[in-house]
Amino acid sequence: MSRENFIFNIIFYIILSLFFLYLFVKEKTLSAKIKSMIENFSENICDSLGIVEEKKRKNIASVLNGIESIITAIVLVLIIQRFYLGNFMVPTGSMEPTIMPKDRLFGNMVSYKFRAPKREEIVVFKEPIQNKVLYTKRIMGLPGENVCIKDNYLYINNNKIESRNYSPLGDLGNNTWIVPKKGDKVTIIPGGNYTEEYMRRNINVGRIQDILLQNPGEIKEAIPSLEFYVNGERTGMILDLVHDKKVIKDLMDGKTIETTLEDDYYLALGDNTNGSYDSRMWGFVKEDRIRGKAFVRFWPINKIKLLK
Repeated sequence: MSRENFIFNIIFYIILSLFFLYLFVKEKTLSAKIKSMIENFSENICDSLGIVEEKKRKNIASVLNGIESIITAIVLVLIIQRFYLGNFMVPTGSMEPTIMPKDRLFGNMVSYKFRAPKREEIVVFKEPIQNKVLYTKRIMGLPGENVCIKDNYLYINNNKIESRNYSPLGDLGNNTWIVPKKGDKVTIIPGGNYTEEYMRRNINVGRIQDILLQNPGEIKEAIPSLEFYVNGERTGMILDLVHDKKVIKDLMDGKTIETTLEDDYYLALGDNTNGSYDSRMWGFVKEDRIRGKAFVRFWPINKIKLLK
């Protein structure tokens, strides 16, 4: 994280926290002011509609007060969940036995505004495949590290990680990947000249994007033999770079893409190694996709516990 972003986050959270403190301290005064505003607004509506019956005027005021209360509650809950304490549900068994399907979690939405994720932390992030679903996985590979799987164990820079087993599935398989970091030179190479038949079927860029959205992980089928290199070394997919329409068009035209990364990336794996759709299949997670750190399971009630 840059010094500028760090300072910005400090200022932002100080202002936001002071705002909530102000609401707490001035709650009665603010409530009275809002109630008075609602009453005046209600009176104006009734007058403009020609409503004179007292009961109807009171009902309209009651409805407006109810609407205001609901809107205020929703806004505050959304702000709290987005910036302080996220509430997430895990729909699949990809993190079994640590997290079971339908478990609900609280996520710390503050930590990663001030520091980078650490190895073994369970994170909630917006996946880079369809770019709309939240995944829950464990960070295992950090920016700049070499990762591979041998004998069902993950190796980081040739050091064996013995905390859990990982099967050599997906594109990672038995290969060695470099986890991309900010400043790395990335090269994306299409697999040479495509056949005329293939080009006739797939030249439409919009169709390629539809394939990627509707069939997660099928980028290899959409654009055959696509290869990613970091500083000249073969690595896994960086889907954030490929979802750009111009990049897809250039790749379909057989052009090699070269770029310098402006962000760090992570390797995210599920604890249920044979039942997890994770970085082994679709590559790396960009840092700004990570929403928060999952730290406690609060549902079901009989399974409340801190997550490790």
